[in-house]
Amino acid sequence: MEKCTAKQIAEAVGIAPRNVRLRANKENWAHTLLTGRGGQIPHYYVDSLPHDIKVSVLAPFGINDTANHVAIAAARAITTTNKNRQTLAQQSKQQAVQTLAGLDGPAKARAEAAFTILMSATLFQKQSNLPQKAAFNEFATLYNERRIQLPEFAFKAKTSISRATLERWQATYNREGITGLAGKYGHAKGSGIIDSNEQINAFAIAMIKEYPHVKGEQLYEAIKASFPTCEFLPSAPTCRTWLTRWKQQNQELYTSLCDPSGWQNKYMAAFGNKAAEALHINHIWEFDSTPADVMLLDGRYSIIGVIDIYTRRVKCVLKKTSNSEGIALLMRETILEWGLPDIARTDNGSDYTSVHITSVFDALGIEQELTQPYSGWQKPFIERFFRTFSHGIAELLQGYVGHSVADREQISKRIPFHQRLMERRLKGRDKEAINVELSAEQFQQFINDWIDYKYHTKVHSELNCSPFERFTNSKATIRRLDNHHVLDVLLAPIPGNNGQRTVSKKDGIRIENMCYVHPELGGYIGQRVYCRWNPKDISKIYVFHALHHHFICEAVNPELSDGTVNLEDIARQAKELQRAKLREQRQALANTAKKHSVKDIAQQILAHQKQQFESLAAFPKPASQADSALINATQQAIEQSQQASEYSEYSEQQLSEFEAKRQQLQAAEQALAEDSTPIFRNEHHQARYLFERRLNGTATPEERAWLHQYQRAQPRQFQLLETLFEEDLKKEQHQ
Repeated sequence: MEKCTAKQIAEAVGIAPRNVRLRANKENWAHTLLTGRGGQIPHYYVDSLPHDIKVSVLAPFGINDTANHVAIAAARAITTTNKNRQTLAQQSKQQAVQTLAGLDGPAKARAEAAFTILMSATLFQKQSNLPQKAAFNEFATLYNERRIQLPEFAFKAKTSISRATLERWQATYNREGITGLAGKYGHAKGSGIIDSNEQINAFAIAMIKEYPHVKGEQLYEAIKASFPTCEFLPSAPTCRTWLTRWKQQNQELYTSLCDPSGWQNKYMAAFGNKAAEALHINHIWEFDSTPADVMLLDGRYSIIGVIDIYTRRVKCVLKKTSNSEGIALLMRETILEWGLPDIARTDNGSDYTSVHITSVFDALGIEQELTQPYSGWQKPFIERFFRTFSHGIAELLQGYVGHSVADREQISKRIPFHQRLMERRLKGRDKEAINVELSAEQFQQFINDWIDYKYHTKVHSELNCSPFERFTNSKATIRRLDNHHVLDVLLAPIPGNNGQRTVSKKDGIRIENMCYVHPELGGYIGQRVYCRWNPKDISKIYVFHALHHHFICEAVNPELSDGTVNLEDIARQAKELQRAKLREQRQALANTAKKHSVKDIAQQILAHQKQQFESLAAFPKPASQADSALINATQQAIEQSQQASEYSEYSEQQLSEFEAKRQQLQAAEQALAEDSTPIFRNEHHQARYLFERRLNGTATPEERAWLHQYQRAQPRQFQLLETLFEEDLKKEQHQ
């Protein structure tokens, strides 16, 4: 017997033919297709069958030559296979339990209900000592009649079951674990028109990337326009369904496209405890500014705040806009009450990086730590405080305008449309819609009271105590500034141009068309100084040296000093101080000059140069003697003159030769004078010369002909000549 069918194998083994075919397909048994009843039927080669199947197939034919060892091998193979299946089944069950945590909704409910029913049916079989089929039949009948004690959620998930259902669940559970009991409902992933077409899928994703708020109908129109030759295109409802499913499956990615700030608040990883870096009181302060969500009588203000990370104490000031003056005021109040911080963490806005604020930080020994642009999460504590205030009690204040444009619209809808329309027509009446009643002073006092009596006394969720208790329980040493006047000077506002001025001999220091003078300024005429306003007296300014940063004086404006300052006395004292300082400087120069003799410095410099280069000489260069008619004649004249010096008298013949030479020289000079044609470097030089002669009317016909040939050969160069002599050319044409 060489080949057999699945039916023959099933009769020999005692199982259903379908199970034989399933195992053959799974294990890829060697076979051939032969024509039979019903079409092409697989015939399996007996020699290639597994040992357990092969023994069962050959046994009816008395072929048992390998019965003993084949049977033993088959038994071992079956045992090993069963063990492997049990191991795989156990691993699948363990993995399924972990996967169950990821299920939600109806799928999880179906899996839990089926598992509960199956375990109850298995227990029923063991207790009843019935075969599985009979036990499952009896259990299904009792379940459908509600005579089985099971949780209510099981009956809601499965109102009725059958023996086949229980057997199917048991097989699925043994193979896939509890997650397999959830069932496979809905369409298979990736089988839709959009997912199955790679080009359409990529196009749809590109549309989401470029237009995150695209709608299903818009996506449908775009796909239809971009793939006109495609036979199968998704419909508009299909596009809507696909968009909804894609957004659900990629919520974090979609949020990052539509709302980057929202993604930061909801999804951006924030592991660890950033407060752990603050080790003691005043270790790290965070500064920030935010627009107030409350409209005041004179408009909307900004809140400038600072928080000590270790204790969570907060202080705020209210300003029309966030600027260096408001930040300096907040620093003054906070430092006087809390002490000096080690680190001040701010953003990189112009108000926090101004010369005024950075110079104060540097002068007080405070390290300024700048955060990255648009990175609010790098200073989360002050950001959280602002949110606590603005989303809390601030919403109950008169004049609350909302946190966004959408909130503002909702507030405006509280009044009838016709009233809103009339308020828009009347200038300034739009504030009535939000009941503006608070002034800036009242709102500042409200913020201070809320911080002192509510925020500082409430238990903080991260501290497990209130900020006040955190501060009072700490034993750390606080670094303070005893001289408050020093702080006033450092935090005083600075004039324009970053406070830099030059002391002039006439006006002293000029700021905003006002002159500030002091006798000490007489010694700094023409030098750069750094100025700060005196916050308590507008008639005075603090003056520092711009380079050495030392304090010079407190200059005064005579016009604003109520006549208490005599300008003549100041001028006299300034001259005296200037002369005294100049005498000191000259004396210092004279003392220094005595140490060195520099009267003959010019001779020393020349001698030094001579010593350096007196041994320097150049190698001789190749040379040729100059030669021309005039030079030769001159040379002959010199030679004759030398000969004449040797003889006091000349013969008649010699004199006649001298006369002939003289006449030759005159003739040569006359010929050179008559021939005025220059020697040209190139043809362009010659063209320019002839062009000028043509404009002057002195060019010969031959020169005009040559110039015409040059124009044809060099049109670009000839055009440049015409441009160069454009005015003369116009005159020539006019004449």
